[in-house]
Amino acid sequence: MKRLELEEINSKGKPLIIMTAVSICWSILFFNAYSATFLTLSAIVWLYYCITRATIRKLVISRSPDRERLFSGESLTVEYTIEGGSLVSLNCTIFPVIRAEREYLGSEESSVILSSDNNSVVETRLTFRKRGKKDISRVVLISRDPLRFFSHTATYSAVESVLVLPRVLNLDSFPLRLRELLPGKRSDFQLMEDPVDFKGIKEYEREPLNRIHWNASARLGKLMSKEFGYTAVSKTLLYLDLNLSKEIFARDVWEKIRIDYEEIAVQLALGLVRFSYETGGSTGLVVVGEKILRLSDSGRDWTDFAEALSESKGSDQGPQLPDVLEGDLERFDPSTTVVIVSLYLGEEILPHLLKARSHSSRVVVIIVPFNPREPWTKRTISYQMLPRTIEELRRRAALLEQEQIIVRVVGDNQSIQEVLIDLENR
Repeated sequence: MKRLELEEINSKGKPLIIMTAVSICWSILFFNAYSATFLTLSAIVWLYYCITRATIRKLVISRSPDRERLFSGESLTVEYTIEGGSLVSLNCTIFPVIRAEREYLGSEESSVILSSDNNSVVETRLTFRKRGKKDISRVVLISRDPLRFFSHTATYSAVESVLVLPRVLNLDSFPLRLRELLPGKRSDFQLMEDPVDFKGIKEYEREPLNRIHWNASARLGKLMSKEFGYTAVSKTLLYLDLNLSKEIFARDVWEKIRIDYEEIAVQLALGLVRFSYETGGSTGLVVVGEKILRLSDSGRDWTDFAEALSESKGSDQGPQLPDVLEGDLERFDPSTTVVIVSLYLGEEILPHLLKARSHSSRVVVIIVPFNPREPWTKRTISYQMLPRTIEELRRRAALLEQEQIIVRVVGDNQSIQEVLIDLENR
């Protein structure tokens, strides 16, 4: 619980000033019982104005959020405790002030009646749309006269923030190569399969004859082969490119696209990290943003990656992905799956991708130039005219496929999950 300090108090009383001026003029011109009553009423309201303002100055407000970090879309409950005696009852409204107004959803203003008998507790709920560190330092308390002659607005503050982690993209599959042998296990099978771990059957694809499941083949009328689990884990090195490529010409247009892409790319990267953890794989993350951030899974949980990604930002003048890949070639080995998430695929990066493929087991590139469709929504007919640069992206992707570098461009009417399923079935 943190105590807030009074920052400022502003009062508005235009109706009260008008009423007072009218009562004084009326009393000067026509002094009678009515004008005297009106003048007395003005004096009483002014007295109430002074008492309420002095009371607000003496209030002690404490804030207690229910957590220090949360995921995007979750609700944060903030409890405010208001202490301080009052000679009169005050009808107040209290609400937090967040700098990024469009990045959160707040509950309606919470009203409370302050009296001299006991302390008051007010709860507000906030739901943040975007990741990052959110400042919840300030809170505003408004007290209005029941007759609406005046109002007091007091601002209290104490430095405090909460960390909003990016939303996790749920992934059911991703083609990670299994190369690193698990200690204590042996296997004479190719691809490090475990003959004891029988997963199921699949359609025959030129496997050895001892792999054919004859009973299933007889029932289905076509050759089916046995499918086993693996005695290995995946080793993944994930590159998240948040910067704008220097090869892009219309930078003002692409910078606006990059801002939306940044959120989607961070969610996808975190989803891939969690998927690797759940499948027992080893993961390394390189964020190419305003600064280059490197994280390994040594001694870390996947939520530690979420904390790092929550404040990662891209730039239109930041480090370039080709330069980072060139410097990391020595980190790749035949057991590494290199995954790249980027907004754009230029000509400059192509030779670096070929070098990465020669040093690693597999290179997977996911390009996200559009906001993808949510997986639970229906596919619609798209009338969007694709810019020439997008067609160039797809042409380069087709060329790289011939070099065993898997590239997928997420279309404007596709979900990321559909693209990943396509990768898995490749």
